[in-house]
Formats: sequence, structure tokens, C-alpha cells
Amino acid sequence: MRNEVVEVIIKNVVTTPKGVALFLGNNDKTFVIYVDLLMGEQITSYQQARNVTRPLTYDLIRNLCLGFDIEVQCIVITDMKEGIFFARVLLKQKCEGVIKIVELDSRPSDAILLALTHKKPLFVDHSLFQDLPDAKDWAKNCIKD
Repeated sequence: MRNEVVEVIIKNVVTTPKGVALFLGNNDKTFVIYVDLLMGEQITSYQQARNVTRPLTYDLIRNLCLGFDIEVQCIVITDMKEGIFFARVLLKQKCEGVIKIVELDSRPSDAILLALTHKKPLFVDHSLFQDLPDAKDWAKNCIKD
């Protein structure tokens, strides 16, 4: 993985005809990633700290990580090809005095949910961030769900 990254946050989540638009960014720039409706609803649920009656997949993953002493370090949106974003999840496990670091490929929507559920930072590769068009004005005009 490349070393230079830019930290971003979820600035807005908006339902659109294409699915759900996640506006991610910082003070310099905002960009958009489209996810399916279910992922958008789950991200919104975690942002609003809604209680669910049954554990969701990400609750199961969080509990597995806790049970096996695996810590999500961060997620990085690493690339975009033909309009499709790619991400990596960095995990750390301590086992009998040995620390293991693992990187996993992930869909950005899954990685973003992991970052939310584990309260971990979300990063974007610096070069990718520079190349993405700025959607700051569009994000301001959208009404937050």
C-alpha cells in the first residue's frame, strides 16, 4: 500500500436514483462514492446510533474481532478504475506475544462500515484524492437524510 494518505470523514449520505451517494471528504475536497441502498441504510444506522433488534453482519464481524483480539487499524480507499473504487482494511492481531498485521481487499462500502463500527479512521490515497473531482458544492446542496 502507498504511504501517503488523506484522512476523510463521511460528510453526507443521500439517496439518489443510482443508489446511495456517500459524500466523503475533508476541508479541502469532497467526493462521492455510490453504494447500494442496503449499505447506505446500514451506514446511516451506524451514524445515527440506531439500535437494532438482531445483530447485523458488521456486529458479527466486530464481535469476531473482539473474540480473536483483532483490531481494525484503519481503512484506505486505494484506487478507482472505470468508476469503481477499491479499498484495503488494515488489521492487527496480538497472539502469544506476536503481533500480526494483515491487509485485506474490500469494497469501500464494507470498509467504511468497518471503520464506523470500530470507530477507526477512514483514509484515501493522496494521489487518488487529488485526481477526484470536487463535489463540495453538490454535497452542500443535498439535504441530509
